[in-house]
Amino acid sequence: MKNNFKILLLILLVTSCKVEDRYYDLSQEGKELLAYETGETFQLKNIETDEIVSFFVESKTIEYVEDGPNESSFIFGSSSEEFIEIGRILFTDNSNCYNGEIQVKGDRDNGFEFTAYLYDCFGDDFYYFQNEFINSTNVEGVEYSNAYLLRNYPKTLYYSKEKGILKIVDFDENTLFSLIE
Repeated sequence: MKNNFKILLLILLVTSCKVEDRYYDLSQEGKELLAYETGETFQLKNIETDEIVSFFVESKTIEYVEDGPNESSFIFGSSSEEFIEIGRILFTDNSNCYNGEIQVKGDRDNGFEFTAYLYDCFGDDFYYFQNEFINSTNVEGVEYSNAYLLRNYPKTLYYSKEKGILKIVDFDENTLFSLIE
């Protein structure tokens, strides 16, 4: 009976040991990609319709979200929780027709995932950053340096840390939307 009690006590002790939670921070470069601030406005020109669309940044958040899988150093042990830091920017136009979200998510390798989701009047486009940069790009006669390319074949979104969305082009590099300053 004493041995059963010792074994039960040992199992309870092992299962009650909680492994420390893990937090994965968004890198400094990732945070710098969150170009817009809450309340800020910016404009894009719809080249096809010649319409100037004014956008309002509804929110900018940086927070930790739970990410799996959980792990344990013991078979019966308590698992640790993993949290990844994510930055999000939500924006819309005055008519709530053009909507978008910029998201930068930290990862376990001190890198980041960078995406843009443009929907409603934009269509339904999800753009991914695949480690593509260009030194400079021309937008409506203005030269911008260090542009990040986010792909949604057949479209490409050009983005800078300083200005945010620079332009969106189609497969043939025809500009669909461009930044207005």
